[in-house]
Amino acid sequence: MEIIVKTIIDEIDIKEWSDFVSTHPKGSVFQTPQMFRCYERTPGQTPFIVGAYQNTKLVGILVAVIIREKGFLKSRFSSRSIITSGPIVRNDDARILEILLREYDDAVGRQVIYTQIRNQYEQLSNCDVFRNHGYRFEPHLNYLIWLDSEENIWGRIGNGRTKHIKTAQKNGLYVDVYGPGALKLAPQQLHEGFDVILEVYRRAGLPLVDCAQIEAANEEGLLRMFVVRTKDGEMAGCRFGLSFGKSLYGWYAGSRSRYYSLFPNDLLIWETLRWASANGYEVFDYGGAGSPNKAYGVRCFKSQIGGELIDPGRWEKVHKLLKMYIGRLGYALYRYCKKMTNKLSR
Repeated sequence: MEIIVKTIIDEIDIKEWSDFVSTHPKGSVFQTPQMFRCYERTPGQTPFIVGAYQNTKLVGILVAVIIREKGFLKSRFSSRSIITSGPIVRNDDARILEILLREYDDAVGRQVIYTQIRNQYEQLSNCDVFRNHGYRFEPHLNYLIWLDSEENIWGRIGNGRTKHIKTAQKNGLYVDVYGPGALKLAPQQLHEGFDVILEVYRRAGLPLVDCAQIEAANEEGLLRMFVVRTKDGEMAGCRFGLSFGKSLYGWYAGSRSRYYSLFPNDLLIWETLRWASANGYEVFDYGGAGSPNKAYGVRCFKSQIGGELIDPGRWEKVHKLLKMYIGRLGYALYRYCKKMTNKLSR
């Protein structure tokens, strides 16, 4: 039967879209109408959607966000499109997936340097469809932590980390949780948490999403914020998580460097898992562990928290090869200069 595609948001029924994502085995928060609205409200980001219909029924969805950095040169050499979790289709139907990708490439391909599909689940059943559209697979790891019981979660954490958690507690650190089902999140607390994450990303020489997206996620009811505090109530670290059904996604997290000796990151992940388990979540998605072919300190930390290592990988398609090489060279130089500046300022 004929497949019809729609790319105009007003032509897509929001409830049908939401129900399709929430009931699909590979559905995630990043494919929801709520997240689409978060992208709309974020400076430098433009969301794009393709819906596939058969007999007037939604059978496939693809949500992408086109990202352009501020500044003339940055916008020219860094424009990209990210499809987090990938497109989802009824019964993993290759024909529907092929139609979604073709429509997407025709509409977005000329606007960006490259497209990256960041899988949260394996897409092995349809590898040929992606490859036929010019996408190349790259391994990319992640950890899933199953939230069966507090006792079992604790038992799977490495001995070194449990020792640090106990030390953090002895140091007087504690964690507050904000959002639906927890404490009310005030704008001032959200902005203070964002400043913590911003410090972490600047130290690493990494770009960070505009705070407007985190504010929008909070207003959409998606956000859960976990705050590590000192015994004096000072914010030592925080995590912004995204809630979707029985899953909690670890979006952004970090701590202020001056508190590292108190082990705030160790307590932060433990209290995140403990709260999530007690509040009916079944899995914590740790939000990525990097390429298996590159050293990654964050992966070392995450590997000691008792999760299941998976490799959902990423699909990438380059639309403008020369611009991509220039952009990545510039970004590598920017990160190097940032790290050198941070070292000299210590």
